[in-house]
Amino acid sequence: MIIVYFSIYCFLGYWLESIYVSLFRKKWISSGLLNGPFIPLYGFGACILILCQPYLQYFHPFFVCLIGGICMTLLELLSSYYIERFFHTQCWDYSHHALNYQGRICLVYFILWCLLSGLFIYIIHPFICSLSLRHDACYLISLIYISFILKAYGDRLLATKQNGLNIH
Repeated sequence: MIIVYFSIYCFLGYWLESIYVSLFRKKWISSGLLNGPFIPLYGFGACILILCQPYLQYFHPFFVCLIGGICMTLLELLSSYYIERFFHTQCWDYSHHALNYQGRICLVYFILWCLLSGLFIYIIHPFICSLSLRHDACYLISLIYISFILKAYGDRLLATKQNGLNIH
């Protein structure tokens, strides 16, 4: 099931980030480093939270959000190093935000990660779990991967793809 969740949250993360960036740019921006509606950072982050969730149930919701924010910020930091080393690109630059570390992480996005972690643990993931995906997982993953194909052709037609460079 973790592969199904990874796929779903990579896909949902793509839409979340593309809409977020597009609102600031006031035009449609297809986010992400890959050529598909898929941002693995969100999938890995969701899987980390899913795996930690049994241990987090004993904490107050404030601390659950805080721990989630710390985990996601560390993932973002490590991902920035990985992307720079292996893809030779910089996907985000927070150097213009206050309290940043090398432009890779900053306080504003740490707070957003805390909020998103809380939403994920208490609302988003329980909702996704309630959809009885065990039976429909193949159809759902097929739909996500078909959207890869449509997205690849859509990007060529629209030519609005940002190659992951300084989109924040």
